[in-house]
Amino acid sequence: MTHANRGMGFEAILDRTNEMYGRKGIAIINKRPTPIKVLSTKGNRVSGVYAAPSTVDYDGVYRGRPVMFEAKSVQKLTRFDLKNLHDHQYEYLKKCHHAGAISFLLIEFTSQKKTYLIPYMVLKPYWDEAQNIRGKKSINILDIDVYAYEVGSGAFPVHYLQAVDEVWFSEAI
Repeated sequence: MTHANRGMGFEAILDRTNEMYGRKGIAIINKRPTPIKVLSTKGNRVSGVYAAPSTVDYDGVYRGRPVMFEAKSVQKLTRFDLKNLHDHQYEYLKKCHHAGAISFLLIEFTSQKKTYLIPYMVLKPYWDEAQNIRGKKSINILDIDVYAYEVGSGAFPVHYLQAVDEVWFSEAI
């Protein structure tokens, strides 16, 4: 069983949300393409490989600030396994944070029908602990309930900018 496309439904909903944000002039957020190196073409058939690890799923601009985030969809009821976030994705979030960007992880828990925004600075201590051989390798849902921001819907399918406002701008849109 492959896990490569398990988050495609979540990404489709995020794409719709981002399209709506753009149409309303709220933000410009784009899905980043995965870099692919074409090896050969034969008629309509294309053969290729990933050229390099991608950075994160989405980037853009909101309220004059760069925004970078990785979106994950998981079925676990009790935790987010940090193995779902790759080293290069974490490192990119870290670089962006240090350069002044709004940098976060957006996690959909499909079984609970809940989505959470985890700011980079909340993610960092969990990531650091997971690098220790004996450290915890996941974030418990109880910690997520306390330290992350639940994302609602309403006017937008996944209104994550409401949580961004709460964390980075301390006001609602």
